[in-house]
Amino acid sequence: MSRLKLLAALAALTLIPATPAAADSIAYVKGGNVFLTTPDGARTVQVTSSGIYSSVSQADDGTMIALAPGERLHKLSRDGTVLADFLTPISDGAPQSGPINKFHGPFNPQISPDGTKVAYEYFNDSYEDAPGCSETTVPPCFVYRQSQGVLVSDTTGYTGYERYGLMTGWIWPIWMDNETLLRSDPGAIMADDAAFTKLGGPVDPWFWDSNQGLGVIAMELSRDLKTAIGIAGFYDEKLRVYRTTMHPYGAPDWDHTPFTTKENVPTLEQCYELPGGKFVSTSMAPSGKAFAYGTADGVYVTTIPDNCAPGGPGTLLAAGAKSPDWGPADVPTPAAGPSPQPTPQTAGPAVSKLKLKLARRKGGVRATLTTGAPGRATFKLGAKRKTAEVGRSGKVSVTFKVRKGKRVTVKATFAGRTVSAKLKV
Repeated sequence: MSRLKLLAALAALTLIPATPAAADSIAYVKGGNVFLTTPDGARTVQVTSSGIYSSVSQADDGTMIALAPGERLHKLSRDGTVLADFLTPISDGAPQSGPINKFHGPFNPQISPDGTKVAYEYFNDSYEDAPGCSETTVPPCFVYRQSQGVLVSDTTGYTGYERYGLMTGWIWPIWMDNETLLRSDPGAIMADDAAFTKLGGPVDPWFWDSNQGLGVIAMELSRDLKTAIGIAGFYDEKLRVYRTTMHPYGAPDWDHTPFTTKENVPTLEQCYELPGGKFVSTSMAPSGKAFAYGTADGVYVTTIPDNCAPGGPGTLLAAGAKSPDWGPADVPTPAAGPSPQPTPQTAGPAVSKLKLKLARRKGGVRATLTTGAPGRATFKLGAKRKTAEVGRSGKVSVTFKVRKGKRVTVKATFAGRTVSAKLKV
């Protein structure tokens, strides 16, 4: 080959966009089943056949966590074997109507890189008494409050919330390492769009997008801390790609005070934006050079150009799929078909015999439930319903307001079992 032809060939090679590492895989859910595929779609393996899952994420070694019915989490191997099946502290049953304190979740479970922990979202509705407004006033009334946040459990089984703490505010958890989470969407005004939280440590606000100030959700930061992605817009119709302008940890906080005289310094610079109907989720490639995202059409894959140059929407990888999660583990060798999944072994609380005792108190009755294990208990007195967290002591109490002289029956439910007790107040 002549020198001129060789130079031309080398020049042409430089125009070929960088492709993700061949050993990577993207996990996703389609038709209630978990699939694994290479980023180019050349090899795809159906992992499960039960049709029960709604989201999935994968650790660096390929271990997966999937959201199952009944507010349960399943830890899965690459061949679909259920390694653990467990409840969470917020798994308190189906929604109930009326003024009932209620948790919703877990949602969007994300397994840590080493596969030992899982972070997930929760939402909480609470109804509280206030001066001149309670369940005994005429008419009865309550003060309604809603909150949100993230909890973390071990992937071996049920884990009480006190082990890693209650992380309120930001949701959309993403593991930066095995001890640090990036979270976005604070659910409040005058707060950054994204923040870091070290397990057991304080919140480190990180980024606020001043472009229209509509908020950014589903944010991810590449492992080399150089590139970020997130969903923005009134209707989640914008997917933005950024590059960092400084080291993200310990970056200067944004002053959200109106008419502030402080000169705020952006921690990210927007490179480009993908328009669309509605973006649902994102997942950054381990290399930081590409990402997957979900829409109503399915899961797409696209590369990120160098030097903050604008990129395109990429290609549709899996039509009708959702919940993409890009990891460094390879796609396993396809079997003849999805292997039958064994009956999972429940790893919920080890419950001894439930004991419920009622005692009179001024203005009502106190119900004390002994479980012998931590978890979440539900108490019901007529139309009144309360939920409570059972700690390591294996015992919890709640109170109900009851008029004197009335005979009451209280029912308590824990880990799928119900007991009742009666008392004349």
